Amino acid sequence: MKKILIATMFFAISSAFISCSEDIEDYNKNPNAPEVVPTNTVFNRATKLYTDVMRSSFNSGRLTLNWVEYWGQTAYADEDRYLFRETSVESIYSNLYLAANEFKTIIDINADPDTAGEASAVGANANQIAASRIMLAYLFHKLTDSFGDVPYYSYGSDDPEFQALNVDEFQSPVFATQEKIYADLLKELREAADMIVLSEPVFISGDNIFDGDASKWKKFANSLILRVATRVKSTNAGLANSAISAAINDGVMTSNADNAAQAYGETDLESSPWWSAFISRTDFAVAHPFVNLLKGETGNFGPDPRLFKMAAPKTVTISQIKADDYEESTNYDDYEGVPYAFESLNQLGAATFSYPSSNVLKPDYSEVLMEYAEVAFLLSENNNFSQAEYENGVRASMEKWGVASADVDAFVANLPAANRANVLNQKYVALYMQSHEAFAEYRRTGFPDVLFLPGETYTLPTEQADDANVTSYTFQPAVNATDLPYRLTYPVSIQTLNGANRQQAVSGLSNGDTILSKLFWDNN
Repeated sequence: MKKILIATMFFAISSAFISCSEDIEDYNKNPNAPEVVPTNTVFNRATKLYTDVMRSSFNSGRLTLNWVEYWGQTAYADEDRYLFRETSVESIYSNLYLAANEFKTIIDINADPDTAGEASAVGANANQIAASRIMLAYLFHKLTDSFGDVPYYSYGSDDPEFQALNVDEFQSPVFATQEKIYADLLKELREAADMIVLSEPVFISGDNIFDGDASKWKKFANSLILRVATRVKSTNAGLANSAISAAINDGVMTSNADNAAQAYGETDLESSPWWSAFISRTDFAVAHPFVNLLKGETGNFGPDPRLFKMAAPKTVTISQIKADDYEESTNYDDYEGVPYAFESLNQLGAATFSYPSSNVLKPDYSEVLMEYAEVAFLLSENNNFSQAEYENGVRASMEKWGVASADVDAFVANLPAANRANVLNQKYVALYMQSHEAFAEYRRTGFPDVLFLPGETYTLPTEQADDANVTSYTFQPAVNATDLPYRLTYPVSIQTLNGANRQQAVSGLSNGDTILSKLFWDNN
């Protein structure tokens, strides 16, 4: 939003100067500069901006990655206890609108007859528009799932309330309702999937998600429809079921080869956000509820060999992990989670808990936007929690993490029968490192049912108890909460930039602009 406002002011000031001379336009032209920015570079920048921001140490690591208890902090527990930072909500809100504006730019260039020809040099016009619409739907889905009502943009709609990104007309856009946004997300994704030309590339280069493969973008759009529609099925079954049926018929993801993930490079300058976060710090470790689930100490699945791929043995240091210079142990006793929301973390020795593995902490770790395992679990849920698709989801997740085939077969063969709890608990495991989606799913379903919640007491393992000189502790949240937060609060800056429209949105929240106000689909 800041960038948009700055750009608008710059345009107004520039216009004043330009009006002083008819010749100044020609004078300021750079004959060596392209008339149209290459859309493939804009696309690459926008997708990377999204994952850089949403998967960063502050906007994931000190927020949802902790709240769903995949990880916990190692030095202090403020954010674990829901005392999150204003800088995180400001960053998520403003940067997602910046990324959305980039995707709108690609659409505008490809839709304008004066510039479409130049854009076609790097990919098919229709496919560039479709991929940008898919990513816009993805971004706005995350925005409304985080905050609730938000200013919204839609390429294919003339709804007067969809005012975001149209800065020439609306510098203070209204907040569209969550219900309207969800309905339009399904429409946008359906139209985007239908406009893809499979015989043409999306981009010749610059697509670091699918390398320009139109068929995979189509599957991604249909799979997102499955995700979005399932989220609102309890509130609008007719809309959801119709969208789900059309998406399945048109083709969703069918294997890990279809996974949507932002690729990163092998150097520090090209590296994933988590590699950057651990360059000189050791702020996070894998949390005890997640480790205990994979060790088979909670839940009803027994020991899960994905633990060895997702976490490192507790005696392994960050330096060894970053160098990928340690032996992967298959002894479950070698793994221990950091106590979640424990206020005496600084008393624990680093060798008493497990850091993330070198499969995660590496420069070229790809940040997953959506994967086949999730699709399989969604299909299972929409088929009354079918066994076959439940098993497909578990198998796909284990194979993605590199678990040996024999171990995959043995684990799947011993899975408890498919039902709501088992399918959704396994979906939680498969969403490891996709914490914003796991956070939304917990709010929708109440699963996983193995999280450590406010007011509960945890008995520390012996080594940790000896270090902390205490045998147990109770989760004391920093705010008046008995469960996970229900949403993020709006950035404080919006009170100044768009105060009246923000207040209108807040008036529809059950407990005001707090983490205690549920979103419209959160009725578990």
